[in-house]
Amino acid sequence: MKGIIILADGFEDTEALTTIDILRRAKIQIEMVSLKNELQVLTSHGINVICEKLIKNVNLDDYDFLVIPGGAAIFKHLSKMPEVDNIIHHFMHKNQLVSCICAAPMLLGKLGYLENKDYVCFSGCEDDSFKGNYKNELGVVKTSNIITAKSMFYTIDFALAIVEFLIGKDIALQVKKEIMSDFNEEE
Repeated sequence: MKGIIILADGFEDTEALTTIDILRRAKIQIEMVSLKNELQVLTSHGINVICEKLIKNVNLDDYDFLVIPGGAAIFKHLSKMPEVDNIIHHFMHKNQLVSCICAAPMLLGKLGYLENKDYVCFSGCEDDSFKGNYKNELGVVKTSNIITAKSMFYTIDFALAIVEFLIGKDIALQVKKEIMSDFNEEE
C-alpha cells in the first residue's frame, strides 16, 4: 500500500504534514511529490519542505491512493495545471482513493467527480456547478472512493479516515489512541 501526496508552493502546512505523519504512524507508505521542477516546496507559512520525488519522475501506476492538501497552492498552481487533472483522472478511473481537504475538493468538483456525491470543503469553495451534495455541517465526508474534509481543523480526522479506508477501523482507532495517549496522561 503506497500513496502519493502532491505538493506545490503554498500548500497548507498542517493539512499535508499532519496527514503524512498519521499515515506513516499507521505504517502506510506515502511519498511527497513536488509539482515543481525541484524537490523543495514552500508551505503556506514559509517552511521549506524537501519532497521525495518530482512529479515528472513518478509512475502513477506505482501508487494506490492520492492525497491533495489545500491552501493557496490550489488557487495559485494546482487548479491551473492540466497534469493535476490527469493525476486525479488516473486515480478516479482506477477507482482508487482520492482524498482532498480544504480547497482541494474544488479540483474534484470542476472535473465532475462530486456529481451526486456528498462532500465537504472549505466554506466558500463549494459550487453549484459541482452538482454534489455539500454537507456544511460535517468535518469529513467519505463517499465511495473519495474522502473530503472541510479545513485544517479537521486534519487528524481526515487522516484517520484515510487510514480507516485503506487498512481498517481497528488500525485507525489504534493510531488515534497512540496520538492521544500523552494528552490523556496529562489530564
